[in-house]
Amino acid sequence: MKNLFYFAIVIWMYLFTSCSDKNITTHEELKPDSDPVVVTVNKSRAMWVSYDPIARSSKGHTSGYKHALINWRILPTDPAGIAFDIYKSEDGSTEVKLNTEPILNSSNWADSQINPNISTVYRVTISGKRETLCEYNFTPEMGKTFYRAILLNKNVPDASLTYEANDAQVADLDGDGEMEIILKRQPYDGANQGGWHDGTTLLEAYELDGTFLWQIDMGINIRSGSHYTSFVVYDFDGDGKCEIAFRTSEGTRFGDGKQITDVTGKVNDYRQKDSDGKGWYSGKSLYSTTGLIFDGPEYISVVNGVNGSEMARTNNIPRGGTGSNYERAKFWFDYWGDDYGNRMDRFFIGVAYLDAIPENGIRKANPSLIITRGIYKNWQVWALDLKGGNLNIRWKFDTKETGNIACVAMGSHSFRVADLNGDHKDEILYGSAAISSGGKLLYCTGNGHGDALHVGKFAPNRSGLQVVACFEEEDTYTGTGHGYACEMFDAATGQHLFGHGAGKNGDVGRCLVADIASDSPGCEYWSSLGTGIYSCETGTLVSTVLPTYKGGGNSYNNAIFWTGVLTRQMLDDVMIQSYEPSAPWYPELSASWTRVLTLSYYGGGVSSNNGTKSNPCYYGDFLGDYREEVIYRSKDNASIYLFSTNHPTEHRLVHLMEDHTYDMSQAMQNVGYNQPTHLGYYVGLALNE
Repeated sequence: MKNLFYFAIVIWMYLFTSCSDKNITTHEELKPDSDPVVVTVNKSRAMWVSYDPIARSSKGHTSGYKHALINWRILPTDPAGIAFDIYKSEDGSTEVKLNTEPILNSSNWADSQINPNISTVYRVTISGKRETLCEYNFTPEMGKTFYRAILLNKNVPDASLTYEANDAQVADLDGDGEMEIILKRQPYDGANQGGWHDGTTLLEAYELDGTFLWQIDMGINIRSGSHYTSFVVYDFDGDGKCEIAFRTSEGTRFGDGKQITDVTGKVNDYRQKDSDGKGWYSGKSLYSTTGLIFDGPEYISVVNGVNGSEMARTNNIPRGGTGSNYERAKFWFDYWGDDYGNRMDRFFIGVAYLDAIPENGIRKANPSLIITRGIYKNWQVWALDLKGGNLNIRWKFDTKETGNIACVAMGSHSFRVADLNGDHKDEILYGSAAISSGGKLLYCTGNGHGDALHVGKFAPNRSGLQVVACFEEEDTYTGTGHGYACEMFDAATGQHLFGHGAGKNGDVGRCLVADIASDSPGCEYWSSLGTGIYSCETGTLVSTVLPTYKGGGNSYNNAIFWTGVLTRQMLDDVMIQSYEPSAPWYPELSASWTRVLTLSYYGGGVSSNNGTKSNPCYYGDFLGDYREEVIYRSKDNASIYLFSTNHPTEHRLVHLMEDHTYDMSQAMQNVGYNQPTHLGYYVGLALNE
């Protein structure tokens, strides 16, 4: 049973821009509205209660707070001066009001008198009103753990295999205003390696209360691993319900039991079976081609989020080449960069608003589905539109076409979508190249291939968005590029702003950007070069001390809003860490303590994903106030655990997914090498000044 209950009332709404700094409220700013305030009520308030029963069992590692934190969303349609009251009823008793003054500068309440052994209903209203805005029933079962566990479906194709709970996304699949979780479960990771493996990759959907909805089996002809199984969950047709899009082939079985077959109803096995397979043209390979897939149909399918049934299908970007295996492989070698399936089989998928991005929370046009193939040599990006049950090609971008040659070998291990140039339409940042909403080359920095790519508002005193990226090939970034191993450049023009690691510095595989330092205006950025953190406003060195995580290693993985301050914390592996010492929840600890939370202390331990990438299944703002939730898998892969902060805050922000830049970053988090979330407006300590 869902724990969110709402009474719908339709009233007048006051709009304010969701992608400007007006959405940020600090504890000194707000005054209550003098006029009566009523707002639209619906399930998008995402009210949540977090309580840690072992809060102080391990000082510095568990959360430290014994209270229950009740929190709810601020919506873009809420008046700036909206204030709240909160009520509490224990075991059906008469409810009592908890606050003595209107809750004005935040959308959370810390209840230090929580009794976790009884049912407690929390109810939020507009201050001075009795009508329910949102409500939550906190049960004794919820009081047993800091996290909410979702037990995974045991009905899998091969019960002898362990299906790792890998990447996830959250989205509203049924249009009820509440998010569901879509989880990829993989029996092996076949990326960057050959070899025969049993098992097929699954996509499964779950309600937040753990209810299993449906399962999709990608089938034997979709190899498992991050290069092959990226997926995107978004509302492509504007019906208020999200669809799922991903690669399919013969053998894919959908949530309604229907399967893709050949014309005779047969599922052919196209996996390479040569035990020592090599490239068909070169006779060479980095690894055996056994188990890789060089033949057979390749599709893109869009699936109904309610039941997992297929809605539309079209051909994927083709491998190319005709004739004998040798002739086809020669084409692959010349075009993609090898003939053994490594560079040819790099697939991404995403979403972009190519006609108009949403404004003030209102959609002006439906988004397009973006599919890609290749990164290391030639690559292609296609835009598709879902209309009338069909996927129609809007445009194609091919690096081999006249005018695009400079983009060859400029792809990265993910791509980003944002309104890069402020024209109110999305552009696609594909590594070092930017593609316009019309499918034309916008610019190419020449920096080459890289592993990390960040787009957001990192310098509040600069116009527009900025990009932070790091690069792999020193001859490229010092030759055709801007000359730095890690760089910040202007998102609209590709113009170099700042960089570090000038000259040849080898493969710089990681970088990150966030506001983490209190003595530096704007955000800071840093990389695995380990030389320090640098100002996004001035480019100067802020400190030679880098953020760290377990064992004292440097952290450049993810940045998260978790505590009550406006800076972000580091989310790396199974830990949340602050850059600067600050632990008011543990005053007895050393003044230099920076650990915020060690998630492996909960639930018998949790595990991160994707090898050295050490990602959670998913993180982002999908419950409660603006702070971000995180989903991890249990060590035995039998469950996933959902964690939400219990830190109080005196700030409030509009639900982060209402910001377009943030929404695009979270929607494509699982694509390729997982990338963190970023906002299109500045949030940080400078807002307190």
